[in-house]
Amino acid sequence: MGNNSSISYLPLTGTVLCASLLVGFTTSLILFCSHFHQVEEDTKVVKISPLVRLGTEKGSSVVKVAVTTLYSLLLTFGLSRDLPFTCIVLCLLTLPMGNRVISFVKENHEDKQSIFMAKYYCVRLHALFGASLAAGLVIAKFVCKRYIPRLVLY
Repeated sequence: MGNNSSISYLPLTGTVLCASLLVGFTTSLILFCSHFHQVEEDTKVVKISPLVRLGTEKGSSVVKVAVTTLYSLLLTFGLSRDLPFTCIVLCLLTLPMGNRVISFVKENHEDKQSIFMAKYYCVRLHALFGASLAAGLVIAKFVCKRYIPRLVLY
């Protein structure tokens, strides 16, 4: 029960912060899309969710902007060398899922029954993007540094 005079610091590097921001972005997308099918009920009980305020059509535009921003940030973090090249390559492989989220929400934002699945498409994007990001970090740390040191950008 003595005082510990040493101070412990968290390893908050640019890489950690950038990866966290991207994962947080996909998490927020899940939460946003989980409200599409509830707009009518929320309006009836005067629950002012973002989708009640925006409407589903503008909400579908928000989803498009969010997914586009996710990949723009990914490229920005790669060009700034805050994320290793391997993360950029592997995460770009998830673009078809990102496009699927955008197209599904755009096509179904008015259909209360179908739009329910939007959050599940977002969960898939979140899982694929997160796994790709993690795999890219592991590959950069353990494989590329040993065999191809010039490819590692952090």
